[in-house]
Amino acid sequence: MGKNYDNWERLVKAVSRREEDKLLALTHSVSTSPFDRKDWKVMLPPGKRQVVWRSSYMSFSLDERTEKNCFLLGAMNLIMSSRGFGGCWKLNTHPQSRFTEVVEFEKSQGIYIEGNIKTKLLSSESCYTAYLVFGFAEMYANLNSAVSIVRNFYNESGIGYPEEQAKMVKFQEGNDRDDGWMEIQLGEFYVDEGGNGEVQVQLLDTSGYIKSGLILEGIEFRPF
Repeated sequence: MGKNYDNWERLVKAVSRREEDKLLALTHSVSTSPFDRKDWKVMLPPGKRQVVWRSSYMSFSLDERTEKNCFLLGAMNLIMSSRGFGGCWKLNTHPQSRFTEVVEFEKSQGIYIEGNIKTKLLSSESCYTAYLVFGFAEMYANLNSAVSIVRNFYNESGIGYPEEQAKMVKFQEGNDRDDGWMEIQLGEFYVDEGGNGEVQVQLLDTSGYIKSGLILEGIEFRPF
């Protein structure tokens, strides 16, 4: 901890400055269990970012380079569906996960993943990238490509014409992370000063091939 904070006073100030962000994030978390205050301890994971707090389904950290807000929405904080066989995804534990549960997609003809975050949780006047954080099971099949869509709504209602960015992503071209997972870029967006909107991120694979073995840790929003 001393490597990142000179003393306890500096740590308290850093946490206090983001008390409002913490409360807002917990309001939108789907976790029904109370937040454990022992999680306020500053932990140093293998990654390069300082974890300030985490709940069962969400992690908030400070980017080491910019000191701006980072959020990782855990798999159970996302909207997911699959089509094909019944029971196409299951909950599981994973030794490298920061959350209590991850999602593993099994036999499925299609995958749909959606994550949403309020822009007031992020740092204003900043450019962000959304990343899919994932891994492969020992046995996986037909995890090739998918379409990602990032929509930036400038009001909380989600009504109107958002800025939209779509791209093709390939699972096999994911980059290794220091925390043991992989990541692929889903898209970029900008947070205005005093932004009070919402960003929606979608990942869609409707190739029709039977696919399995995708392990989902979550979607991360990180400044660049």
